[in-house]
Amino acid sequence: MGGRLNKPARRGSSDVSRPYEYGSGYGFSGLTNPRHPGGADTSSDGFFASATLQSATTLPRAPGKHRLTPMAKEGMKNLQSLNFSLIDSLLYRDYLRKTTTLSHVKHTFGKWFICFLIGVLVGLVAWGIKMSVEHTQDLKFKFTANKVQEGRIAIAFLIYASANTIFVMLACVLVIFSGPFSSPPPSLPFISSQWSFWPLSSSSGIPEVMGYLNGVKIPSAMSFKTLVGKVLSLVLAYSSGLAIGPEGPMIHIGSAVGAAVGHLRKATNFFWKYNNDRDKRDFISTGAATGMAAAFGAPIGGVLFSIEEASSFWSRQLTWRTFFCCMIATFTVNFLLQGFGTVDIHDSGLLTFGLSRAYLYRYVELLCFFLLGILGGGLGAVFVYFNVRLNKWRKNTLGSLRGGRSDLAKFAEILLIGLATSSIVFFLSFKFPCRQVSSIIPEPAVCEEDAAVGMVQFFCKPGFYNEMASLLFTNPDAAMRRLFDRSHNMFTLVGLSVFTTVYFILSLVTAGTAVAGGLFIPMMMVGAGMGRLMGELMLLISPETDPSIYALIGASSMMAGYSRLTISLVVIMVELTEGTQYLLPIIMAVMVAKWTADLFTESLYDNLMHLKCIPFLHSKPPRDMQALEVGDVMAEPVVSLREVERVGDVLAMLRSNNHNGFPVVSGFDGFGHGRFPPGSGSINGQRYFPSATALSSIDHADIQRDT
Repeated sequence: MGGRLNKPARRGSSDVSRPYEYGSGYGFSGLTNPRHPGGADTSSDGFFASATLQSATTLPRAPGKHRLTPMAKEGMKNLQSLNFSLIDSLLYRDYLRKTTTLSHVKHTFGKWFICFLIGVLVGLVAWGIKMSVEHTQDLKFKFTANKVQEGRIAIAFLIYASANTIFVMLACVLVIFSGPFSSPPPSLPFISSQWSFWPLSSSSGIPEVMGYLNGVKIPSAMSFKTLVGKVLSLVLAYSSGLAIGPEGPMIHIGSAVGAAVGHLRKATNFFWKYNNDRDKRDFISTGAATGMAAAFGAPIGGVLFSIEEASSFWSRQLTWRTFFCCMIATFTVNFLLQGFGTVDIHDSGLLTFGLSRAYLYRYVELLCFFLLGILGGGLGAVFVYFNVRLNKWRKNTLGSLRGGRSDLAKFAEILLIGLATSSIVFFLSFKFPCRQVSSIIPEPAVCEEDAAVGMVQFFCKPGFYNEMASLLFTNPDAAMRRLFDRSHNMFTLVGLSVFTTVYFILSLVTAGTAVAGGLFIPMMMVGAGMGRLMGELMLLISPETDPSIYALIGASSMMAGYSRLTISLVVIMVELTEGTQYLLPIIMAVMVAKWTADLFTESLYDNLMHLKCIPFLHSKPPRDMQALEVGDVMAEPVVSLREVERVGDVLAMLRSNNHNGFPVVSGFDGFGHGRFPPGSGSINGQRYFPSATALSSIDHADIQRDT
């Protein structure tokens, strides 16, 4: 199970701002060993397993932060941690002595081959999602546009709303059907009442990936059933017009594909040697990075995302394999999107847009970019605050229903949100007058597209367009392209203000519902709308201003405000836009947005892990707990072993408790005997000796194999 004392904080996170509360999701369950410079794995499996701690009231606690209910604490006792450490035993040393150079080379080559398979499979899935969504949305808008051209408003809305409603219903049903928590395992009865509102096929799945890579074994988080439900629900939900995006779920999908490699042992003996938690962890880390790379067409950004946000363990070898896998996935997506009959390959992902290099920015505009960073960070913190409280209400109110009413409540909620979204998108466009296409002032662009992105005509006459329909009644990719277009006079100040406000609210309400979907695209659209609005205001002062640059900076700051990504976000935005000349303002806006948001809340993913009762251990506790000793939180008695024990004593100990591992200590009389030195303590009956040396550990599986 892997009970390790130290755990690395996520890169880009603040140790002091995160409460290290043993009674609030940071228990010893799922503790894992960090990649500590110069350090080794000093753990003993099971030494800190299934922790039963003293009363949380005896420990320092940040008032009002992440308090768990007694039911949640009871449920977390059933969580198991993953065995990431190598057990130093005689059998393992004998295996190392018998390992030849050729077998080592084969083992290393096998990892590279598996990474190649992960890259190809994730690329195929990403391409399939993109093409499925495009064809589904084209079919929906085609039937709606026919009635729009005929001027039949009621019939057009009926077709549009009916199609979206059907997609939403199917997406929700797939999540409920494929979600492992809809029928919880008998060994985890708490899930039906505590986590029944969080099927793992819904939402983005990033908190589950982070928790799994942190060492917590989340049941069915990476199962094939969850993977299929995630893909199908994402295609339908994204096609329904909901304020969601595919990039977040692609991270979970990539992780599930990486985990699925371990199941191939049933088909061939080649993969059996990688069927362990340690290698599976590396493949899942690689899959998470590959999913991000395939979604954005950003292989470097994908690697950095896995290092900064998703993974808790890393190594130089894993960096090279992950980068290779991201490259394969990006190439696969690009090759399939361009078709088999073309020679040129363009680096495009699920979301791409061109940005001109004809105009940079003036130094005085850095003040505006700084202000955009503050606004993006503040707005991101507001989003996190209200979304977490909304999801908490869903969990406590809708998720507490019994007798199948919880699933019906989830279904009714997303159905109402889908109908409301369709109604707002359709009828809000009628409130805005038609504008002449000739009023758009095009600008020369040094990018793939030489002309302005086409606008949506909606119910306007030929030669006119509707600005609100061009942002809402369309594919999100096309809306992003329009927000990043360099042409002037495309949108009014009122239109951008209304769009930013409405889409922010729709994203806030939709995030956390029982369909697969992420927040990267919605937050980018909100930030781009906010930035474009400021750019249009600056355009009134200085005619040389380029509003598209402000849209780029606003999108980056909004992303940083809710996710607290830094380095990986900057690289993703640069790879996405090919705008290396805007690197300085992007970095500045991202850093300012993160600092601003950190003043008010944690990131959305940290809050969701607390809400979902997923333990996550950071490298350091906050300052108010650094003076505590292990004995302050441990209880007696201890269950441990000497270096030499009789088989009968070992078997009796295994039958007397359900621990996964036991400390083997020196200077101790043996199991059930001896005196314990002052300052010692125990967790759930396992003693901790500050002066003793933990030599090794004995695992149930080892005993069973040896006997």
